[in-house]
Amino acid sequence: LPRRERFQRKILPFDALNLASGLEESKKGANAAGSQKQDLILCCALIDKPPNLGGLARTCEIFACKRLIIPDLRISKMDNFKSTSVSAHEWVDIQECKEENLSNYILDLKSRGYSIIGVEQTSTSIPLNSFKFPAKTCILLGDEKRGIPVELLGMLDGCVEIPQLGVTRSLNVHVCGAICVWEFTKQNFKVSYS
Repeated sequence: LPRRERFQRKILPFDALNLASGLEESKKGANAAGSQKQDLILCCALIDKPPNLGGLARTCEIFACKRLIIPDLRISKMDNFKSTSVSAHEWVDIQECKEENLSNYILDLKSRGYSIIGVEQTSTSIPLNSFKFPAKTCILLGDEKRGIPVELLGMLDGCVEIPQLGVTRSLNVHVCGAICVWEFTKQNFKVSYS
């Protein structure tokens, strides 16, 4: 298919997606819609609110992320997770990582060539619009109130922050995650509409 036809369209008939073979395709590196998965892992092991995690599952499915990490797989069965996920959780590789295991998980990803990029306001954070994501990236989102713990900040390959123009200090973690996933996608997936 031409590149422009690989995008989901609201008018695309649901049965045209051939979702029956979707789970098999996802094992081969493509998502259920047939798009190649990005080498992007969204790590949400520090987030505990089901609606935020459900929205992030939806973001991961829409942008063909390789994997979503959550603190407890039971969250994905909750109604308030499913209501914001809108069935995306059925098409995304969701894995569990408890907060106490997160440093080991980060070390494992680094050993497999992933750069770990935190979304956090620190003295050395780079504005998202000036940051170039590595091809193999794990984006780490912080706890809704505390952010990323200090002991994990030292393990990161970098931190980004989203430039803000208003008075409110921060965005909702789901919104931050979606903006960062989109920026990664924009940088790594070139589209032509010609």
